[in-house]
Amino acid sequence: MNVVTFRSVDRVIDEFGDLSVQREPKQRYSPSELKERVGGADGLFVHSENDYTEELFNTTPNLRAIGKAGSGIDNINIDAAAEHDIAVLHTPGMNGVAVAEFTVGAIVSLARRFHAAENHLLDGGWRSEAWWGTELRGKTVGIVGLGAAGYETARRLKPFDVDFLVADPYVSQERINNINGTRVSLEELLSNADIVSLHVRLTEETEGMIDDEAFELLDDNVLLVNTSRGTVIDRVALQNALETDAIGGAVLDVFHEEPPDPDSSILNHENVVATPHLAGATVQTRERMLATTARNVRRVLEGQSVDEEYLANPEVLKE
Repeated sequence: MNVVTFRSVDRVIDEFGDLSVQREPKQRYSPSELKERVGGADGLFVHSENDYTEELFNTTPNLRAIGKAGSGIDNINIDAAAEHDIAVLHTPGMNGVAVAEFTVGAIVSLARRFHAAENHLLDGGWRSEAWWGTELRGKTVGIVGLGAAGYETARRLKPFDVDFLVADPYVSQERINNINGTRVSLEELLSNADIVSLHVRLTEETEGMIDDEAFELLDDNVLLVNTSRGTVIDRVALQNALETDAIGGAVLDVFHEEPPDPDSSILNHENVVATPHLAGATVQTRERMLATTARNVRRVLEGQSVDEEYLANPEVLKE
């Protein structure tokens, strides 16, 4: 049996055991090119560059497993995979601590204006009231999505003496109580938060959820942090908000197209800190996610059981 991988697996190659591993360049392919490279694969090890569709599955009769390290699997048609008896494997929540540490650091950096002050220094400037930042103490932090990353972010922000508003209709009240948070609607959160941190999966419900109407609710000093998916924020609405100083600044780790156009006005805005989709990318987390996913792909192909928490469509492996 063979696995086609579109990402580096050097660190975890042993996890594939006796499976044959075919390496393909990590890049965007046309549907026909992707079909050609997938060929008669029994398993795939993928990233976010390509879409794995019903059309593709119709041409891959041997395919039984798709592994994607991480929680975001919006580029894989889960329903179509299930119909073709293809198990989709991922690692939801495994990068929660990495994302949380990144988010806290990003919030502090933006609040204290590290990036702008650094540029000022490199341009020959020195201390000035213009680069005074603001403390987190006493601020209201809005957490949109209290899954693993959102929850771990809140836990790490608590010592800063902040208050939490949580917009997440799906989590338990106990989980919100654990961070001393208050459950509110998204509209109420946006209207009252000093800092808004987005930690949602990309779904029909969340795509474009931060739009023109959302920005109208935000205070003009609000700091916005997005480590979820780029399209959760309406691109034009964000650009308008930045150009009109409708928000205080933004940390953007994810984008509508990845990599984004380096000439984008959003990337080059003074009040934006942009990073290349690395919030969840630490050595420890990446190795664990890759190893777990590789191991689970092998287990599926060898007919062994897999913990349901790593299966996006567990019905495929149920008798």
